[in-house]
Amino acid sequence: MSVDHDTLQALLTRLKALRKSLKAETVPTVGKLTLRNEANALGRDWHKDFAPKLKHCLTPEALKNYGDQFTWLLKLSTPNNKVASYLSAIDLIIKPFNDELLIPSQQGVLGDSAPSSFDAFFANLANAEESEYLSEAIACAKAGHLRAAAVLGWSAAIDRVHRVLDYNGLDKFNSMSRQMQAATTGRYRKFNKGQNVGSLAELREVFDSTILWVIEAMGMIDTNQHTRLGSCFDMRCHGAHPGDAPITTYNLMSFFSDLDQIIFSNAKFKIPMPTN
Repeated sequence: MSVDHDTLQALLTRLKALRKSLKAETVPTVGKLTLRNEANALGRDWHKDFAPKLKHCLTPEALKNYGDQFTWLLKLSTPNNKVASYLSAIDLIIKPFNDELLIPSQQGVLGDSAPSSFDAFFANLANAEESEYLSEAIACAKAGHLRAAAVLGWSAAIDRVHRVLDYNGLDKFNSMSRQMQAATTGRYRKFNKGQNVGSLAELREVFDSTILWVIEAMGMIDTNQHTRLGSCFDMRCHGAHPGDAPITTYNLMSFFSDLDQIIFSNAKFKIPMPTN
């Protein structure tokens, strides 16, 4: 379902009509209920009917500008706000409207679909319905919430690891961690986090970085896969904590590709389906 040219033109016509009526006012504040109601209706219609369909078609800056101004119209629709404030908001909407919305709508490039790169990628992601974490991560990615997608995507992956370790027996996980702790030479000589978890709940309290080291020692992943998963965990942390490091579409696709190939599609992390 797309936003067609006629619908956008009708919205612009309403904005211009409201602007004309406001300019005809002879007092500095807006008291007329008809004017305030129309400002309120325009704000509501934008957020309900237009913004959801245009969020993948406009730049973040453009979408924010329209959202801010239509929200301002909603706030102004209470009694006795200044005519000049209404006009300022409307002018900031109308000025770029033709170039950013009307012309692209005539060219057929406006709609409510997510970027095709994400559509194609997630269509092939293994077990997309396997956990709520993963389905929510995919929804966030398609909606443009890339940081949230990274956080939830990692949750989906580590949840799978947790459940596989629990299924296979936590005694194996504990035993390997203690062997690693006892090592005096080799790759694990600095490992000092032997575990004694007795339930899935306790396993979930173990740091993810520690779990990656143990599943490597258990032979579930190799050193290169450990490094790649470590990078995925770093991106999860970048998404979860304030900072300037960007998470782009390409970053996220690489992130999910690694999780899919190393965890979701890896036979070592499969849990047999229960039989009736």
